[in-house]
Amino acid sequence: MAKINQTQIAYDSILQDIKDNRLAQGQPIVEEEYAKKINMSRTPVREAIRLLSVDGFVTLYPRKGAFVKVLTANDISDCYEMMEAIEGMIAFIAAKNPEENKVNALKIVLEDMEKYKQQMDFHKWKEKDIEFHRTLHTMCKNQLLIQHWEKLFQRTYQIQTSFTTVVDISEATEEHRMIYQAIVKKDCEAARRSTQQNWKRAREDFLKNTKT
Repeated sequence: MAKINQTQIAYDSILQDIKDNRLAQGQPIVEEEYAKKINMSRTPVREAIRLLSVDGFVTLYPRKGAFVKVLTANDISDCYEMMEAIEGMIAFIAAKNPEENKVNALKIVLEDMEKYKQQMDFHKWKEKDIEFHRTLHTMCKNQLLIQHWEKLFQRTYQIQTSFTTVVDISEATEEHRMIYQAIVKKDCEAARRSTQQNWKRAREDFLKNTKT
């Protein structure tokens, strides 16, 4: 059990550095350095790196080692198309019978997103963006959808922190407002369409500004 826990700790530590761009695309991941950083042996770190390669965050090269995966335009497109489909359905379910306290929570987060948009503070805006989506997910009873979203979310977070200048927070904030309004009206189809539009527009923006 201790080994499993140590592997998970190492996995989470490395993944967080990848997501926050402290480990940039193409950068090597050195087992010994991470073992020292998180105060454990190299064995769980090695296993964590292997699992990260299985999940698509790391590329392993024989006799060279482990490197943060370099994302291509196809990687970005595939990820965002999946998010468009999965979160569109999450929003559809969330709008069926939304609880008043959850709707109010969305409204408060949306107001904060508007504030940070005006201040052009991407990182604080992104924190509220994540909070908006996580609040939305608490309104969906389909846990399988949420599990798939969580896996994909790690990748989209990495993409967005790698290409912050590509994110149009003004347009994104307005799209979130449309999602919120659809949920208030209990309009399931509008909630799905607005959510899918949010991911579709983001995907197109990234593909216009990235190269394969």
